Order: sequence, then C-alpha cells, then structure tokens
Amino acid sequence: MLMNNFFFILALVSSLVLNAQDSNRPNVLFILADDLGINALNSYGNELVESPNIDQLFDEGMHFTNGYSNDPTCAPSRASILSGQYVPRHKVYRVADRYKTDKKTLEAMKYLPPEVNRVQGSGTGMSLEKITIAEAFKANGYATAAYGKWHLGKNDLQITNQGFDEGFEMTGHYDFKTSPHQDMDKSRFSADVITEKTIEFIKESKAKDQPFFAYVPFYLVHKPLEPKAEYLKHFKGKLKGNKGVGPDEIKVLAMIKSLDESVGQLIQALKDLNLEDDTIIVFTSDNGHYKTESDIFNQPYRGVKGETLEGGIRVPYIFKWKDNIEAGSSSKEPIIHVDIYPTILGLTQTNQPQNYILDGEDLSPILLGESTETVRDALVWEYTNYARWNEKKQEFASSWVNVIQMDGFKMTEDVESGNYYLYNLTTDPYETKEVAAQIPKQIEKLKNRLAQWKNEVGYEEPQLNPDRK
Repeated sequence: MLMNNFFFILALVSSLVLNAQDSNRPNVLFILADDLGINALNSYGNELVESPNIDQLFDEGMHFTNGYSNDPTCAPSRASILSGQYVPRHKVYRVADRYKTDKKTLEAMKYLPPEVNRVQGSGTGMSLEKITIAEAFKANGYATAAYGKWHLGKNDLQITNQGFDEGFEMTGHYDFKTSPHQDMDKSRFSADVITEKTIEFIKESKAKDQPFFAYVPFYLVHKPLEPKAEYLKHFKGKLKGNKGVGPDEIKVLAMIKSLDESVGQLIQALKDLNLEDDTIIVFTSDNGHYKTESDIFNQPYRGVKGETLEGGIRVPYIFKWKDNIEAGSSSKEPIIHVDIYPTILGLTQTNQPQNYILDGEDLSPILLGESTETVRDALVWEYTNYARWNEKKQEFASSWVNVIQMDGFKMTEDVESGNYYLYNLTTDPYETKEVAAQIPKQIEKLKNRLAQWKNEVGYEEPQLNPDRK
C-alpha cells in the first residue's frame, strides 16, 4: 500500500512538473499568406499598400530582406514548410500535372519530371510518413491547430492526420469550400472564419494552460480577386486617376487590407488574453506574387509566381517575440522555408524528431542576437513544372530547372536544354545581366555544389519522354 502511494505521489509530482514546464514554454502563432509578394507590404517598401498591423510586427520584431520560398508555387512550398525538407525529399513536386492533359506540351518535352507523391485512395499530397512540425510540437506537449489553406492532400492526407489536434481546409474567399466537409455558413469571407476559429483555439489552449502551435494559412491574397466591398470602394476612391495602378491591383490592395485586418485581430486576441509576451509570431508567404498589370507587388525584382526569378521566390519574413527578438532589427542573410521548422523548435527549445532529416537551419542564434550569419553555404531549388508549350516561340512557359544560390551568385540549370545561366546577385539583385560566359569558374563551382546537393537529397535524374515528337 505504501509502495502504491509512493508511485502515485511520484506520478503526481512528475505531472505537475511537466505541466509547469509546458505553461512556461512560448506559444507559436505562424501566419502564412498566400501569393503575397516581396513588395506587397507597406513596411517592405510599397507605399500604396495599407498594412498597419503587419507593419507593427515588422517594427516590433526582426525582418529578413533576403527571404525565399522553397518553390514558386503553393503545394511544394507548403510541403517544405510543414515537413522541413527540400522538394526531392517530400516529393510534392507540383500543384498539378497539367502537362499530362496538354498534348502539345507533352509532345515537346524532352524529359518526364519525377512523379508527385501519390497515396492510394487519397490522391496526391504529402506522405503521412513525414514528421510535420505540428507532430513535433504535439509530441512535446503542445496543442496544435490549422485552419485555412492546406493544399497537401485530402482524405487520409488531411490536416488532422498530419499532427494537428483540430482544423480543416478552407479554399476560396466567398462561398469557400471545406475539406473535410463542414456544415457551416460558407457565404462568409473565409479569412474571417479562419481568424475566428484560430482565436477560439487560442482561448481553449489558454483555458487548459497548454502551450499552442497555431498554423494560420490564409487563402489571401490568392485568386479569385474577391475583396470585401468596403475595402474595394476605399481603394477605388483613394487611387482614382492613378494610371499606374490597374483594376486588378486595386482589388489586390483591398485583399491585402483584409489580410492585415485578420492579422490585427489575432494580435489583439493575444493581448486580450495576456499572451503577447509568451507568444512567438512568424509571418511569411508561400511564394512570390502572381502577375498583375504593372507587377507592383514584385518590384523591383523580375519574375512572378511560377518562375524562379527573384520575384517568383522572394517573400517577406517577420519574426516577433517580445523582449527576446530585438524590435526593429533586420537581417540580410538568405533564408528559406525549410528554416522555419528547426527555427521555431530552436526558439521554443522543443526537441527535434529523432531519425528524421531537417534540411533547414535553426535561425534562432540570429533572431536572439547571438550571431549575424547563417552556417550553410548554399540554397537550392528544384522546380519541375512543365507548362504551356509555345510552338511559335519554341519554348515552354515554365519547365524543369534546378537553381542554386551560393557566394552571392545564382545559377540556373535548364534541364531541357542543358544550359546554365548565372547572375551575380551581389551587384545585380534584379537579374538584369546574365554573366555565365564571363565567369566560367563560378559556373563549375556551383555545378559541383549542385551535384552534391542532388546526391544528398535523393534527386531523381531526368527520364527520356517516350511521347516526345
């Protein structure tokens, strides 16, 4: 009897210690915008944009001026964020295999790209074998939730099978769709519902005295261009007569204002619940901005969503943790989506999953002021999206490229042609002058490093296309 009491008391003390540790661990609010370009915030330099709440995060935390997505499109970049791995490891290569139903494109392709990960009965998406960042937090006592755009699979591959205690996917703005299907009023603006559900989750976690990881992947500012009427009216009036801004861009400005409104509501909820000091806030986007009339949300960079030029892969990054990350600080270090997973684990002192490869770098030494430089030597992209063969120009709208950035240089390997292109981002950040012929030694160095990366991540070599004409 005494022995049973001893074990009961020991278990009780252990439980109390664990709960005390949990209650002292910082929460994480991770906000992911959709298709928000590097020049789509006022704080990042676009004076046309109204984003006071996100700008406040910018002022109160650290922002990165050379932040990148892992892919210029949605699904692969999101898989890299959630899995912490480069594209060849998680195998969510593309949003869709459109080339398979485009006869002209298929017949023009010299090579077939690797197949997207597919699960029988559930379609394409991220494998359940991947240990998501949510699973890492959940294994360490965190409550986890995700409401918003998932884009990593349905059925067995849905949100709550990938480490999230609660959540469901919402796509679209008005008359949004849900997966799994939810019986709810879908005529509302989806960002309002995402914000509302996330705040409910935060309140529940607070009531349980449990640290939380809230992943908030908004559908804003993805197409269709469906802004709230009052914000559209506001910008139409404000920019009347401004011929430098197109009608689509006015709609995007209104949608960014809605995104900012939701971010403000989330921040206010943390303050109302006395959680601001104990919560790490991360804000970024999944890829660069889509094309608009004057591309004002990508400038001054070349390229748009779907391209590996800087405008297609550069995105804003903001990290805030009151009294821990210096307010108003910045870093010019090149960072990428796969860094988010190890960084948030590092900031919260959460254990990394065992026997699982994380391709990114823990940026917490930079964020906490202990270092100013990253350790790694290179960033790499594999983009395998074949699309829209143009018979007249004899070119694809996009095809298979591998890209490496190292020593301030950016080299692109065009798999179809076997050609290599080089830009010196240190002196030419806007990619105006191709310099491969002038610096052959740099090309060889980057080719060797790219080959090393391919070997490390299990890169699938190009296979000849039997349907080529």
